[in-house]
Amino acid sequence: MEHSCDLLIIGAGPAGLSTALHLLQLDPTWSERLLVLEKAAHPRPKLCGGGLTLPGLAILRELDFALPLPLPQERVEEIHLVYSGRTIHVRGRPQFIVFHRPELDAYLADQARRRGVKIIENQAVERLAIDGDSVVVNTPGDVYCSQAVVGADGAKGVTRHYVNADVGGQSVARLLEVRGLASSPAPALTKHFALFDFTPLRERLQGYFWEFPSRIEGQPGLNFGVYDARLARWRPRADLPAIFAKSMAAQGQSLSAYKLESHPIHLFDPQRYFSAPHLLLVGDAAGVDPLFGEGIAPALGYGKLAAQTLQKAFASGDFSFRQYRRAVLASGFGRSLRVRRAVAWWGYQLGWSSLFIQMLWTVADILARLWPEPEPL
Repeated sequence: MEHSCDLLIIGAGPAGLSTALHLLQLDPTWSERLLVLEKAAHPRPKLCGGGLTLPGLAILRELDFALPLPLPQERVEEIHLVYSGRTIHVRGRPQFIVFHRPELDAYLADQARRRGVKIIENQAVERLAIDGDSVVVNTPGDVYCSQAVVGADGAKGVTRHYVNADVGGQSVARLLEVRGLASSPAPALTKHFALFDFTPLRERLQGYFWEFPSRIEGQPGLNFGVYDARLARWRPRADLPAIFAKSMAAQGQSLSAYKLESHPIHLFDPQRYFSAPHLLLVGDAAGVDPLFGEGIAPALGYGKLAAQTLQKAFASGDFSFRQYRRAVLASGFGRSLRVRRAVAWWGYQLGWSSLFIQMLWTVADILARLWPEPEPL
């Protein structure tokens, strides 16, 4: 069956839904002009630590979401950045909120539907092509034609590969994660802190081990993971399972007691393309924070900027999107991603040098002490 619309958004995660909701905020008639395709059905599995930072919460508030969101969640009021026994404390009320990602995405999708966004689930996109002044998108049983497409289909989606088909050397990080109920009162839960342990830099890891407080089916739980940015691709690969098991043991946990999950994530790179004629990338498809692998808040930021870009394009009839990359890099979240990319590049490239990391930790500790605590949420 063939369908037509002005705008097609591929992916009903935070980036795609943020784009749709921001468009409705700009012009309510978008509810009749756009479609959102989702390859699965909410709540669908999504590997993610689930941390939503203050910039992302601020965007939700701008979209008229009442905070706190009516979902199981854990407030993180202190971050512990650790390297070889040295700990930097970063405090806030909160610093970020931890959600179970499938629940968060399902809630955002439900709210988008209530506000007039049409989401069609179980529509996996198989092919995308530009045909004159329109984009043709094929799913197993349907064909969709639109004037523009927003690619919010993640690291492995067809839109990112279409836009960057001729660009090699993509930055793809590796991530392992486990979640489980807390068998006893855990410090991360009782003291509301999150741990980012960079000590495994000494074992070739280009990232960190994390421990977050979490909620699992409404019950207190813990989320553990290992993030490997792999920015310095010429360096030997780290043994992620071995590092994960060792880090879990240091926290009094056994990795074998949990179900291990893994997934690649696409990292932000200012040298890559973020658009093509009639096509914009947002969220994971455009690239997440390379330093921590944070994706939810940047996804919401991409959606806001994409909506503004699309509104101008439909008003002018110019769907080249030539200015989108410049707008991304100049935006607040884009500047933050650029800074984090630079810190990650040098930090993970020189992570083998204990002297360099110790110097970096000294600077970071001074900044953490001088940096003002954010206003309470």
